[in-house]
Amino acid sequence: MLIVAGVSVPEGTTTVFEPTLNTQVKSAERNSDGRVLRETLPDKWTLNCEWEFPDETASKDWFNHLKSLTRIDFSMTFSAPTGADVTSTFYISPITAKMITLGYYKNLKCTFVEV
Repeated sequence: MLIVAGVSVPEGTTTVFEPTLNTQVKSAERNSDGRVLRETLPDKWTLNCEWEFPDETASKDWFNHLKSLTRIDFSMTFSAPTGADVTSTFYISPITAKMITLGYYKNLKCTFVEV
């Protein structure tokens, strides 16, 4: 399951996503005994996504939806490897596309990063 800013992936679309849970380190230093002391922040998700669309209309609609999100932070829900659905605020990385025929982009890729 993947819901991006309230919109589900178009039906019939093959979605491949790779969630990564990143540990955020605020600082790390050694004490006088040589032990590393780390101060960590809450873990954050990064989600690498790739979509293959059944038709040109679905591809264009999803691309335009993603394009509308490039300047804002938005809510997203996805199925995490833990088995739970995760909802959080994300931003989007640049969108890449693979053209099949002139004007028809069959594959789209991007990365969502939790803020």
